[in-house]
Amino acid sequence: MTKTLVYLEKATVRGGIEIFAERHVARLRAAGREVEVAGSLPDDAAGFLAQFDEIVVHKCTDLRTLEKFPPERTTLYVHDHDPICPRSYAYTPMGRNCSRAGGLWPCLFCAPLCRNWRPALGRVFSQRRRIAAMSRLKRIVVISKFMQSRLVANGIAAERIAVEPPKIDTGKTAEPVEADVDLLFVGQLIRGKGVQLLLRAMAGMKARRTLDIVGTGNMEPKLKALAAKLGLGDRVRFRGFQANPLDWMRAAKCVVVPSFWQEPYGLVAAEAVALGRKVVAFAVGGLPEACGGKATLIAPGDIAALAQALETAEPQPTSRKEPQP
Repeated sequence: MTKTLVYLEKATVRGGIEIFAERHVARLRAAGREVEVAGSLPDDAAGFLAQFDEIVVHKCTDLRTLEKFPPERTTLYVHDHDPICPRSYAYTPMGRNCSRAGGLWPCLFCAPLCRNWRPALGRVFSQRRRIAAMSRLKRIVVISKFMQSRLVANGIAAERIAVEPPKIDTGKTAEPVEADVDLLFVGQLIRGKGVQLLLRAMAGMKARRTLDIVGTGNMEPKLKALAAKLGLGDRVRFRGFQANPLDWMRAAKCVVVPSFWQEPYGLVAAEAVALGRKVVAFAVGGLPEACGGKATLIAPGDIAALAQALETAEPQPTSRKEPQP
């Protein structure tokens, strides 16, 4: 039996990467693989890694740890911008998306302006070493052609990179949502997800549509204050973390993905499309790929266009049944 190690650096949130990795582990085990999951390596890393026939790395931001994995047996999944952007987000401190390759220029001037500037600055000087370590690995997998293009721009040969979009599993209804859900946002409440843009778009709409926000994050207090300031208090409901976000999507008339950062893929958009929901999203990063031509895409960051799209979009009728393929 093939013995596989799945490495996922311990994270403080359960986001798309964690969900992807969990589902990957489940598929490997269903295929008869013996799978062990680790979030760190022991002191005797070489001895520990020697017992595995293959190693799959889903997230490893520490370069010294990455270099300990045997290249000939290691597959690296690149889910986000961490390996190629010292700031991790691929947008500047001014909030503009960046498409440059990581390195001394212009990262040397950008990295010191972020909150965790010390490690970011360290990644500026170790960028060439990181790309070299990645290039030695047996296989690199990305979740969109957009991310493949970003790795190529950073010096990794295109033929070494496989594009494997996430497998969408909408499952069955676990806990039906009884609330009347009109517009829906699902995701972390952080700056790049663009909920602040969605709130401003709602304030500029003539139609009094309501919005349910599923998720938590460091922007939540500011977003609640902004909603109150814009007079949206009775139209915006912060639902917090929900264990069944897919069921909220099933209940929604329209799912909004207002990310202004370069989403590597956009799992929420892909799941909403698979559920037959109306989707409105900014055309940025991998979102157009995730939507597969089945969403209303608008120019990134265009609040007026977002408001118009939400106001004129015909909502999909909600249904407990899954759409037929």
